[in-house]
Amino acid sequence: VKWLYTICKCGFGGILADEMGLGKSLQTIVFLRKLLADDASFRFLIVCPTSLVYNWENEFRKFGTDMTFQTFAGNRIERRNLLNKFEGNVYITSYGLLREDLEIYQKMNFRVCVIDEAQNIKNPKTGLAQAVKSITAETKLALTGTPIENAITELWSIFDFIMPGYLTSLTKFQSKYKIKDFNEDSEVLLKGLSHQINPFILRRRKKDVR
Repeated sequence: VKWLYTICKCGFGGILADEMGLGKSLQTIVFLRKLLADDASFRFLIVCPTSLVYNWENEFRKFGTDMTFQTFAGNRIERRNLLNKFEGNVYITSYGLLREDLEIYQKMNFRVCVIDEAQNIKNPKTGLAQAVKSITAETKLALTGTPIENAITELWSIFDFIMPGYLTSLTKFQSKYKIKDFNEDSEVLLKGLSHQINPFILRRRKKDVR
């Protein structure tokens, strides 16, 4: 929570990449509560897979009762009417429904936008990834236990969400890190990338947490 708060106050974005079971959602809620103590008018957006929408709602019912929150799912007409009327702190929706209601969300300014299971935007060329990245928020955070599943460009795409431009353009990034053989030069290159991104990624394993 302290790390999230520090990242936010310094004007950066971050990736909370703790292993599953270490409470990424709970840590996020406590962090948002801490921000809300600074300004009760702050608005936050939580975007997650459809299967987790009501999990997040339940987490807020247990740990975020001092915030006003609303899940935006289900019937299109009712959902969009509610979106236009809601004036609370926390908006919870799915990736798919964010894209459907994008023109409404694009009119809003959020203090924090959090994406859960951030590997959903690993392909930067998809409409889904582009929709998520079009949201206006002072701080953007990604939650994922797998920041890289298959290709290093997946990491670029998540960074393009939390801090656009930090890892240069996709073309330059792909050209620089197009590694075919692992040798001394590629090792130096990857160590440099690791040094560049480490301040903005927090990853803990279960065996390291007591």
